[in-house]
Amino acid sequence: MLIKTKLFQLAVCFAATMGAVQAQTPLKIGIIESISGPAAAYGENHRKGTRLAVDEINQAGGFNGVPIEIHAEDDRSDPAAGINAAKKLITQQKVNAIVGSDASLVTIAFSKENERYKIPLVNGMAGTPTLTELGNQYTWRINMTDAQLNTKAIEFFAKEKGMKKLSFLVENSDYGKPPTKAAADRAKELGVDVVAYEEYNRGETDFKAQLSKIKATSPEVVFVHGYYTEGSIIARQIKELGIDATIMVNMGQGVPKFVELAGDAANGAIFPTSWVPGLDTERSKKFEESFRAKYNAEPGAFEAGTYEAIYTVLEAAKLGGGSSAKQIQEGLGKLSGFDTLLGKINFDEKHQNNGEVILATFADGKIVPYK
Repeated sequence: MLIKTKLFQLAVCFAATMGAVQAQTPLKIGIIESISGPAAAYGENHRKGTRLAVDEINQAGGFNGVPIEIHAEDDRSDPAAGINAAKKLITQQKVNAIVGSDASLVTIAFSKENERYKIPLVNGMAGTPTLTELGNQYTWRINMTDAQLNTKAIEFFAKEKGMKKLSFLVENSDYGKPPTKAAADRAKELGVDVVAYEEYNRGETDFKAQLSKIKATSPEVVFVHGYYTEGSIIARQIKELGIDATIMVNMGQGVPKFVELAGDAANGAIFPTSWVPGLDTERSKKFEESFRAKYNAEPGAFEAGTYEAIYTVLEAAKLGGGSSAKQIQEGLGKLSGFDTLLGKINFDEKHQNNGEVILATFADGKIVPYK
């Protein structure tokens, strides 16, 4: 009888010890971002947004009383480097979830590793529609696709501004073409004449041949879709050629770096986005205040999206009942109506969120709501 009692006591102690160990297991989040390479400005946005969220969460007690743990890797704006980063985070650092990347093509590439190892991926920044059209079970995106954003912007200009003639100049890639093709199709449905659809390759610096063709069609809007590196040059060359049209750019170019590189040519350019400073909500006000206090700078939509990607992982862990990859994946499936800076998160069957579109513009070097 004494032996049974001691065995029972040992079993209770073992269970209690294992419970304590499990409770103290940290939530480990891997972060993949473009700290170097052509998308480095986006990577800086990503870094600032994610780190602010991590700081706030840990100051508030972390997850289950334990600080969350992060492991970050630079994808160098390169898909191959992104794949290696994901493998390292999953197999060596044993992360429970990955947040990233800011670069669409990089995210598409490494998302295959998340599928292979069944590690949830939450993205708050990459815009290509392809990411959530792949049928991946472990990829979840809280920001809207560029197709969603571009289409809503076109609808506004067609319905509210009476636009009749629209032209496109887009990057010849999976980043540039799918979302602009969707926007062009929607424009035609609304009775808008798509008078030109020109393409360019990443890395080009002279766009005058394409712009001369566009100028000859006398468009009311020139929609430039690509990265800010080429987009800022295009904006300057539109001004140089005297093209009398409103410049519209994709959300990926709605960053301070675009203004820095384009100069005065950026003024008046319009872009669709998921968040802008100055919104009258408590969460937005708190975010702006915290961001300025930490970085002495103004936040933008990309910082907001990546900030909320971290909070989405945290909320999923709560809903799933723990920090394991399986529990986070289950929690993401249960997540409905979660309130964020991007609006309430509601994933569709492809794990794509459908939020609200805001139009913003560049005025005197600043990003402000378009009215």
